[in-house]
Amino acid sequence: MRYDPWQMEVIEDVSKYILICKGRQIGGTTVFAQKAKDRMKEKKTSLLVGSITEEQAKLVILMVKGLFVGEDKKLMAKGTGKNTLTQITLTNGSILRSRPVGTMGDAFRGFTADINWFNEASKWPELAFIAIMPTLMTTGGDIWMDSTPFGKFIDGTTKKTFFFKCFENLDERWKVFYKTSPEVINEREFTKEWTKERKEASLKFLADQEATLDKLQFAQEYLGQFMDEVSQWFPDDLIISCMDQQRPNTIVKDRTYYLGVDVARMGEDESTFEIFELRGEHLFQVENQITTKTLLSQTTEHIKELDVLYDFSYIFIDSGGIGAGVFDYLITDDDLKHKAIAIDNSKQILDKDGKGRKLQKTVKYSYLKMLMETGKLHLLDNPGIFQSYKSVQYAYTNDSLGTRHLKIFGNYTHIVEGDANAVQGTKYKHLNLSVYSIPV
Repeated sequence: MRYDPWQMEVIEDVSKYILICKGRQIGGTTVFAQKAKDRMKEKKTSLLVGSITEEQAKLVILMVKGLFVGEDKKLMAKGTGKNTLTQITLTNGSILRSRPVGTMGDAFRGFTADINWFNEASKWPELAFIAIMPTLMTTGGDIWMDSTPFGKFIDGTTKKTFFFKCFENLDERWKVFYKTSPEVINEREFTKEWTKERKEASLKFLADQEATLDKLQFAQEYLGQFMDEVSQWFPDDLIISCMDQQRPNTIVKDRTYYLGVDVARMGEDESTFEIFELRGEHLFQVENQITTKTLLSQTTEHIKELDVLYDFSYIFIDSGGIGAGVFDYLITDDDLKHKAIAIDNSKQILDKDGKGRKLQKTVKYSYLKMLMETGKLHLLDNPGIFQSYKSVQYAYTNDSLGTRHLKIFGNYTHIVEGDANAVQGTKYKHLNLSVYSIPV
């Protein structure tokens, strides 16, 4: 594999503490994967990787494993448990373990490491750094850290985040690399894989993103800038306080259940199915399911199967974009058409008469936050759920007339979207709404 000059500089750097602050999709994870492979091959090394989700933790394993399979497969140890989705073991005793950080970093307690690799570190909960640091105490080991920025301060306070403090590098302990997405795309040399056509397509994509996103979003995501104006919508402490549930062993019939669905396109995005039980004024999450690369018909069938188990009072589904296709399926089903309610971030189709009230994304997320702050929302204790809530950001922007608007956004919000849809059920519990379709 051919690396960019800046990537080679990182790979060859022998500094004890290395930090990459970057725009999206420039190869930061790739470069540390190669660095990990080289170090493990060179000498016996214990390397501990932390990622924000289980899926990303597995992706790190697959990337490093792919490098060994392509170049040094004979170095990989054989035997049960030696090489799995969570670790890689070499014949020289080197071992790489990859874990999701969760809410407290407890997955790292009890380990000792020569190197800690903090993947997408700006989005870690601050408590996770406290939990993982002792793994280096007896080895005096190294730290590698890469991330797109996620703000300078913790939850809108004046307390700096761990990642930002390291990026500032006031004590000059860190070797800091800073690369933007446009910079990398423009400087990358042409190869068999990276052609002129691919470069032009990437630059066109960036131009489209810059035109679509507001200035703050683009600067954070692609220019790797720390934006004070961008803040986390759900504070860590609030999320953790609501994560007090474990998935029940059985489904209790004849209770009030709501299903919230966020539908993904074919590809890497994930569709989520979030199920809540209403008890009095409180909502308890009882299930969180994720599917990938599913057809609209498959998503519909999955909803039907869940309804057989839970007999939902209402099914709330995003109607913007591809979600409208699933909703169309549901309202032609005799068992589901009276339960299905379509929601998008600008309007809501409510009843058989087509009457409804405006439901902007800010209103939907504000309602979800209100339920959390009043202690009426109880979430499953799950790292993926935590990271989805943590990824939600907000910023105030001005339109062409100078009017100030609240904008809510994020890049891993699919679980929160499903939750925000499901909790709308509390607004319908006293209504008897139906959605009808007309055969043509």
